Amino acid sequence: MEMRKRSAGLLVLAALAASCASAPEPAPVARSLCSMEEGSEGEKAVQQAIRSDQFHTTIHRTTDELVQSLGAYLRQMKDDSLYTCVYAPRPDRNAKGADVEFAWASPGELEWGKASPGEISRYDVNGVHVESTHWLAQLSVACRLPGDLAEASRKMMFHVELSNLSNSERRNDTEARKRQIELLYILADRATDALGCEGDPLKGDPVVKPLPAA
Repeated sequence: MEMRKRSAGLLVLAALAASCASAPEPAPVARSLCSMEEGSEGEKAVQQAIRSDQFHTTIHRTTDELVQSLGAYLRQMKDDSLYTCVYAPRPDRNAKGADVEFAWASPGELEWGKASPGEISRYDVNGVHVESTHWLAQLSVACRLPGDLAEASRKMMFHVELSNLSNSERRNDTEARKRQIELLYILADRATDALGCEGDPLKGDPVVKPLPAA
């Protein structure tokens, strides 16, 4: 009987030792690149962009869904936007917030539709060209992909656009533009990581530098 107890004890110790020696479980991947962890730079960027310490996040596509859809669009050379993240101030759910869209675009100048040249400010963010009006910011960056998407990814640019209606009345607020650009860059960086763009085209905390008027 004593021998059985000792054997059982040795088996338990061996199992514990094996579990301690095994590699730790990898951290779970965030369900959506729209999600902002408490205290993170992403959370701070949202708070500053929409000027609200509390906000509600609406996720229209998970990271996997976004990547799959962008891959399908790239195969078709399709430039339709994918509406993905929405950030709304709380507790007032009717207050104006910000939303983000992802797409592919043909290389060339960013398109602004009805916006006049005087409304558009240009910036350098970690070496990437970004343009913004008082409420709308956008960037396009090369995203070279491997495998069967390699050829198509060399013909298109990865495009990200942020609409920030909380800035709709702040036409001359340069600091407000800077804050929305920081959020735009953080989300664009997350998306290029999720896509697996070669060469890490967006990296580091966003450093927003105004460029001279064209």
